[in-house]
Amino acid sequence: MNKEMKPFPATPASVVASASSPVAAVVATMRKMGATGVLVSADQVREWGDTLLKELYSQPPVRWEYRHKGDSGPGCWVSATSEHLYHAAKRGWVVRALFETPRVIQPEKVHDFQRNVCMRCRESQDWAGPDCFPPDNKADPRKLLPVDPSWFLEPLKWIRDAGPMPVSTHERRRRATEAAFLIEKLEAHIEECSKP
Repeated sequence: MNKEMKPFPATPASVVASASSPVAAVVATMRKMGATGVLVSADQVREWGDTLLKELYSQPPVRWEYRHKGDSGPGCWVSATSEHLYHAAKRGWVVRALFETPRVIQPEKVHDFQRNVCMRCRESQDWAGPDCFPPDNKADPRKLLPVDPSWFLEPLKWIRDAGPMPVSTHERRRRATEAAFLIEKLEAHIEECSKP
């Protein structure tokens, strides 16, 4: 099966310009060519490899950190020096490199500043963080029921199912006590809600 070599679908410059980064451009092009089943020349593969190596492995780490092998608790990572890097295997240290990655801006968390105050989170422009977090709209506590609504089910079923059968004195007293409790809570709640 000798497939015909097709030219690269777009110029590398146009692919890089349309993508968010050179790595994303290379990966997008590789996926596109893989889906179409096009044969790729060795020069093209070398160019992709050079781009990926340059972009993925040329960024210097922002900071090095180390910890002891057995330590995995919170705050176990400590800033490392060159001594920690060189003697990590001998002394039982785990070393990691931290790289700076660009922060992805989320459109729904962008501040809406008007007169130096965000209209959503009410933070001043001087003190606001990078993301907007509007406060939750808390319900007025006076409008919430003071009891669990499921407590009403049993007394309402009693009323619905009340029949000519006599009820024992103990059962009547229990029902009266529970009904009095619910009536008291509801009256207090209605009075609280009617206040201005």
